[in-house]
Amino acid sequence: MNKNSRDLGQFSATVMVVTTVIGAGVFTTTGHFAAELGSGWAVLLTWCVASLIAILSALTTAELGAMMPQSGGDYLYVRRAFGARASYLFGVISGPAAWTVGSAFVAGTLGKHFNNLIPAIPDLVASVAAVLILTGLHTRGVRVGALFNNTTTVLKVALIAGFIAAGMAAIFWGEGTAAAVEATALQPSPLQGWALVEKIFFSSIFAGFAFAGYNAVALMAGEVRDPGRNIPRALIIGLGGVTVLYLLVNLVFVLATDPAQMVDAEGNGISDLGTFTAQRLFGDDAATLFDLVFVLLLISTLSSCIQVSSRISWRMACDGQMPAGLGRSNSKNAPTHALCLQALLIILSLAFLARKELLLLNGMCTLIVDVPLALTIIRLRRSEPETPRPFRVPLYPWIPLIRILLSAYIGYAFIMEDTWNGPKAVGLMAAVLLLQPILARGRKERS
Repeated sequence: MNKNSRDLGQFSATVMVVTTVIGAGVFTTTGHFAAELGSGWAVLLTWCVASLIAILSALTTAELGAMMPQSGGDYLYVRRAFGARASYLFGVISGPAAWTVGSAFVAGTLGKHFNNLIPAIPDLVASVAAVLILTGLHTRGVRVGALFNNTTTVLKVALIAGFIAAGMAAIFWGEGTAAAVEATALQPSPLQGWALVEKIFFSSIFAGFAFAGYNAVALMAGEVRDPGRNIPRALIIGLGGVTVLYLLVNLVFVLATDPAQMVDAEGNGISDLGTFTAQRLFGDDAATLFDLVFVLLLISTLSSCIQVSSRISWRMACDGQMPAGLGRSNSKNAPTHALCLQALLIILSLAFLARKELLLLNGMCTLIVDVPLALTIIRLRRSEPETPRPFRVPLYPWIPLIRILLSAYIGYAFIMEDTWNGPKAVGLMAAVLLLQPILARGRKERS
């Protein structure tokens, strides 16, 4: 891709943060943990923990992205701070692994809601079709993709704001909802003390999925105009707005239904809490309409995920850490081979992994890469003190250190929840390292 092709301005960069982050997560993840927490305040606190970690991470990314405005994002920062071997492990887990399973979750949820609208089309067929169509769209270049994302994101934010407003109106001025509000407000959590704290931190892994992708603008940094100014602003404004929307959506959830009752007939968590809440507040017809809303919400999220995730494989190929063919671009400045690889990996994940497995795998990958990324800013502050930094993390080094401590405790809670989670994470890293002699055989491409 041409270094001088910078087609994304301030608005498009902010939209990229918003559209990549907002998707299925806010309407689907709460149902996986709400019943175990048992109270509305614990659910909202879980989302506060997840948003705090995302904001701390975004501040770190803002400094690094403004300092190194090249497409490739986090992978580039780790390479510069810790060298090629560490960046290879980081790049594969954060790119072809984490972004793939996250995109597959979004695509699978989109397919499910499309199937609800048109039952004749199976979930998997709808999901795969969406992946292929959007991949084709992004082979047309950054400007085409940005125009599509900008348009659909404005619609997305309007739909979520409408859901919040209508939900609050139904809860406080509608009929038959006062008891639900009172029960939620008074419901004590069945867990107490450190058991509740650990459950909140473990649940934040699920909630954290809804914040995945905030670093999309850093992955596309080489295509952002005035990156030293626009990348930090896009991250701070975009993620701040998303956090407010998420907390308001979950407030509607916990006011509409006692979290302890957020279970299906088999006693499992409600994986489609958005549709469930719409049906409870507005009736069956509204639930059907919500399927259409979901499809519209997820189209732009999946589009942005496919667009930005391909930049990691492309960047690694340019550095000789993945096959050289992935580092090539077409006449529209789009990394077509990397886009096609990402589409293939998403389709394979859709075919072989359940949605909850995708969430857990995404959380595992995020935990593996989060601490090294936080350490990157500390390492580079020491090794490159004179390098220009258009944006600096405030309250340094406390913000990176708090981020590291929070991530470490979430990792602890993740392992305590299931002792097999630790060996699985180690096995994933070992498998990636064993593949290095096969993958890292490409010659360096001009980037």
